[in-house]
Amino acid sequence: MQTSALAIITMRREAAERYERINRLWLGARTAYRRLHDAPVLNLAAMRSAAARLDQLTTGRAALIRDLKALSD
Repeated sequence: MQTSALAIITMRREAAERYERINRLWLGARTAYRRLHDAPVLNLAAMRSAAARLDQLTTGRAALIRDLKALSD
């Protein structure tokens, strides 16, 4: 079954909206990690947690980029 043009456009828009959201979350997580890293007193537990969150968002962000590239073809 062939996908309609309207369905493809809708999927692209939804993927782009998810990417915008995850990108904002990623930027926030990166900022939080940098602030913790630059703090005069290191809170290792918080840094570990922030690094894990940043890693999760980086993985999700990469997957969405792949999806957007696949939908653009």
